[in-house]
Amino acid sequence: MRKLIHRNARPLDYTMWNYLFENGSSDDFLRVLSSYQNEDGGFGYNLECNNWNPNSSPYTVCIALDYLDIVDDSASGIKDSIVSGIIKYLESGAYQLESGWVGMQGVPSNNDYAHMPWFHFDPEKAAKSDIGVTKRLSDFVLKYAGQSRDLYNKVVGWKDRYKECEQVLLDGYPDYDPAALNIKAFDPATWPSWLPLPVYFIGSPESRYYAECADAVEMNLDTIVDTLLNTHEPSFASAEELDAYEQSTPHPDGKRWCVAEQTIGNYYWGSHFIIRDLNILRKFDRLDFQLPIHE
Repeated sequence: MRKLIHRNARPLDYTMWNYLFENGSSDDFLRVLSSYQNEDGGFGYNLECNNWNPNSSPYTVCIALDYLDIVDDSASGIKDSIVSGIIKYLESGAYQLESGWVGMQGVPSNNDYAHMPWFHFDPEKAAKSDIGVTKRLSDFVLKYAGQSRDLYNKVVGWKDRYKECEQVLLDGYPDYDPAALNIKAFDPATWPSWLPLPVYFIGSPESRYYAECADAVEMNLDTIVDTLLNTHEPSFASAEELDAYEQSTPHPDGKRWCVAEQTIGNYYWGSHFIIRDLNILRKFDRLDFQLPIHE
């Protein structure tokens, strides 16, 4: 795993690996993360590896929050600067509707850059707020923004509006509803392949969901271990599989989805998923080696 990270990870994930597993610097990691932050305080570029739009969007800010949460609040002034920028962006009202922020298909400029179908602009999606994105960003505002700010009072209303809805944004996966999916009764044979495993939602043994989902968690952790043990190189779809995908999911403008940028993005994702999986094993005390990792 270490060799794959060193060969294939972009600087963002490489410095995250060092921070989590090799006693690396949180500042090094946060400096790289901050390079994806725009002047308006939002995040863009290929922080989300399947969307190369450099412009800021609420959804890409959510991806930045996943990275930002890895570092403790007291760790660095760099984190404070990143947080201040995000608050500035969210206060700007960009892609903000009366009921919350739009989701990943609500940004027209996505179409100007390499992206996969789930980022293609949809006017209908742009006209309504995304519950997962809104809840994710609202939690951030309530944690970091002062109560005197207008935005703070606004998100309090949104939190109340969506309090009965279990839908969340998890690791970039939208519309993740643990109640509807019944993660307590996890069955690998029927679990949607595009969704993260329940263990990613639960996150750690300290989660309030852990006790009732412990069996599913252990099953997921075993699957993760088996997957990592059998990962020797990044795995990519063949040319025939890509052509079949293009035919089954035609681009509305007659272009291809699976362009060179997406191949690069798949290398990035491969490294990111290795780190994500080793980190979840670390949180559940399933690593059989000591940290930090030494030669």
